[in-house]
Amino acid sequence: MSGFVLVRQKKGCEIQVFRRLDRPLERLRGLLGTGRDAKPVALMDCRSIHTFGMRYSLDIAFLSPVGQVLEVRRGVSAGRLLSNSLAWVTLERPHRCGRWLKAGETVKVTQIEGRR
Repeated sequence: MSGFVLVRQKKGCEIQVFRRLDRPLERLRGLLGTGRDAKPVALMDCRSIHTFGMRYSLDIAFLSPVGQVLEVRRGVSAGRLLSNSLAWVTLERPHRCGRWLKAGETVKVTQIEGRR
């Protein structure tokens, strides 16, 4: 199932849109082969990620099934393997300065249908 995920942060009510990746091969690829201007992705039912082959650093956030931000890593370079056994969704975006999720905060995750 393709579509998008909306992540609404409680403080400030900011909304971020992530392209939803459900299938195993989609999740395995993630942002691989994209550029620094790539849209962020939500890897559904995903507890671990890799950055092998990446040409730029990533910001990563692991979310629990109830939207708690379990772990955040910023500026993750190529050749890394990260995991969180409690995660339900893993969010990835090209590394950039500015606001990103913080460990311990709770967000609302809404899945919506859509075409790629």
